[in-house]
Amino acid sequence: MKRVSHASSPHPAARRPPSPASGEGNRRQSGQVMIIVAVWLVALIGSAALILLTGSVEWQRNQLQQLADQAALDAALKIGVGCNVGSATNVIQEADLFVGTQRVRSGTLSSPPAGSCSAGYTATDKFTSNMLTETINYPYRGHQQQVEVVLTLALPISFGNYLGTSSTNVTRRAVAQQLNGSTAALTATTLSCTGGQVNVGGSVTASNAISLSGSCALYAHQRYDATSGTYSDLGNVSDYTNGQAWVGGGGSCTPVASNAICADGYELSGHTAMTCGTTGTSAFLSVPNQAINPNPCAAGKAPQPVAALAATLPPEPNTDAAAIATLQGTGGAACTAGGAYPNIVVGGVTVATGRGPVPTKDASGFYHFKPSCYGYIDLTSMAGGISNRQIGPESDVDTHFIIATLPGASQAGTLLVATVSAASTPNKFAAPAGWISAAEANQVGEGRSEIWYYPNNPGGISSITFTMNPATIAGNAQMSEWSGVDTATPLDQSGSSTVLVPTASTVIATSGAMAQTGELVITGDGFKIPAGQTFSRGAGWAGLATDLAQGYSSEYRLDLPVGVASETLATSTPSLWANAIATFKAGGSAFGAVLDPGFYYFNGSGFAGGGGICLNGATLLARDATLEFVNQAGFSTGTCAAGGGASCTGSCQFGSKPCSISACPPNAVADSGAGGYTWFAAPCSGAPPGDASCPGSAWCPVGDRACWNLLVWTPAGSTGQIAITGTAAKHWLLGSIYWAGTCTDTVNGTSTIDGTLTCGTLSISAAAGAGTAVGSDYGVNTAVVEAVLVE
Repeated sequence: MKRVSHASSPHPAARRPPSPASGEGNRRQSGQVMIIVAVWLVALIGSAALILLTGSVEWQRNQLQQLADQAALDAALKIGVGCNVGSATNVIQEADLFVGTQRVRSGTLSSPPAGSCSAGYTATDKFTSNMLTETINYPYRGHQQQVEVVLTLALPISFGNYLGTSSTNVTRRAVAQQLNGSTAALTATTLSCTGGQVNVGGSVTASNAISLSGSCALYAHQRYDATSGTYSDLGNVSDYTNGQAWVGGGGSCTPVASNAICADGYELSGHTAMTCGTTGTSAFLSVPNQAINPNPCAAGKAPQPVAALAATLPPEPNTDAAAIATLQGTGGAACTAGGAYPNIVVGGVTVATGRGPVPTKDASGFYHFKPSCYGYIDLTSMAGGISNRQIGPESDVDTHFIIATLPGASQAGTLLVATVSAASTPNKFAAPAGWISAAEANQVGEGRSEIWYYPNNPGGISSITFTMNPATIAGNAQMSEWSGVDTATPLDQSGSSTVLVPTASTVIATSGAMAQTGELVITGDGFKIPAGQTFSRGAGWAGLATDLAQGYSSEYRLDLPVGVASETLATSTPSLWANAIATFKAGGSAFGAVLDPGFYYFNGSGFAGGGGICLNGATLLARDATLEFVNQAGFSTGTCAAGGGASCTGSCQFGSKPCSISACPPNAVADSGAGGYTWFAAPCSGAPPGDASCPGSAWCPVGDRACWNLLVWTPAGSTGQIAITGTAAKHWLLGSIYWAGTCTDTVNGTSTIDGTLTCGTLSISAAAGAGTAVGSDYGVNTAVVEAVLVE
């Protein structure tokens, strides 16, 4: 039988001979495949192009962003004070020059730039064969401290014909802020506003809740340059503590600011739960400010937490080579916190401890100190006006012999003044040799009041005995000592008054006008009121003695202007009166002191528990000086005791009223014989227009962070205090202050700190009519900040 294999038998169709029609089908199928391959090839090439393009764009975007950032930051460092076409051109050119260091220039910067300060100046340029376009805008959105750099790169696309375009644009931008723009005018860990309206020229930052008392209003004002229409600070308030109360009970920011925290810009509180002040109530009180100052609590936004206050300080001046090189008497060495220093004596009086030379007096009467290491400088004996040296207690009521005393022996050359009160008698008290009667008044039914004085006393006097005859007349007395008074003929004016018909109010006045501002004016008042009734002295008068039972009081003032001196006295029930008044002129033998250019170090040596600088009635001038305080050393308008002791009662001034505040002339600069001084100034190159206090520095290199625009520095942990207190205290400080401990600042009149103030604990108040307490475009030390990118 024949075997058949199905596996080897082909299908009949497979053996069918080819026909012409089947050959044409194969060719058609081959063509379709080629088309599909071509389409896929195009797709693959396009995908590759897109991949390459995406990678290239991303790489170029990163490179472009880095260049924009660097150019903006570099230009920000060129930003100065104010805005005009010249300063704007400098900032714009700096950004353009930086881009030119990274790319090949192919165009020309448009100059001068088009625009204005308020609307912004704009300039453009081309780089890299015109493929890179640069646009620079300054000021940015009216902010004087910010500059914008915009870079656009035309990026060629490989295989662009397949994608329908030959290039794509990549745009990157950056906005940088100058150093000053990152510096708050006022910074404190604990901030208390204790009276008046405290005006801050710039932003405020605090760590603990800001407290208000005495109907005080703390107002952060924008710094707006009306000439250019630009802002250098938007006047914001930031508080690290959650839940800051912006307006106290019964308080408001408009139309009168009282018991509130107010801001032209925003108010932001909290680091874990953020809240803002209400726009138009306490925040964003400047409507134009809102247009350029983003509201951190705007609808749809999550407020960023307030950052904790930085503990960073500028470099210590006592470690800076330039500062140390100015020190005299140290052999080129730096100062030490534990150094013990010898006394520095002027005219038989110890005025300081330190290694510096004895200060010398210039033609105008100012004593010049030299840079060195000091324990303290006490200017009591160099007061430019009258100041109190000591006040004795009211004596016991006695008959015949009335003895007034002082706490200590008097200093030679000072003025002693005593007021004496007694029962009514036509007889006058008798006094020892050297004592002169200034004024007296006697009213039957009330009593007798007298004022006596001893000019240019020989020293060593601690008591005075007044004698009354008949010996049955009872009375009492009080004595005080005053420095800075004319030693030859101190009495200027006097007066007396008696009131025959009981009245609850009366005025005692001099018979003529005082010849000088700031004379010592003393009153001796006699009144008669029943037990339980009260006596009130005039506003602004300080008490020397008050005895309601005896019907005797005495007051003084040191701050009255030229003219008739008068005081209004009052009792709660009508009284008879016997009042006397006398005024005494200031002498011209001393006017104060000057810190010559250089570095000054204070460690409190020789003054237990205190030290540093204390005016106590004097004026201290300085230009081109940086001061460092360690241990318990303080900076006071009062005494060198811890906390400044009693408030200043004389003409206590740091600096002299600047010409930028009051035109010179008629305002006269202090110590004109030595070139004239206004601002108490740190090393700097710019002062407010009208002042020449900052021609540069004789010792501090420009930009040296340990001295440039740095006026006062303390290390963390120092316990000394800034104590500018009393109605007579004045200060015009130019530079930045970094104080670790407690600061008390009483702002009187035009007193101000042009720069920045940073304190651990700050209590600040302002008298009626006070101007800006702190904050300016000048005197800002930027050692602890950097130029930053804000967009």
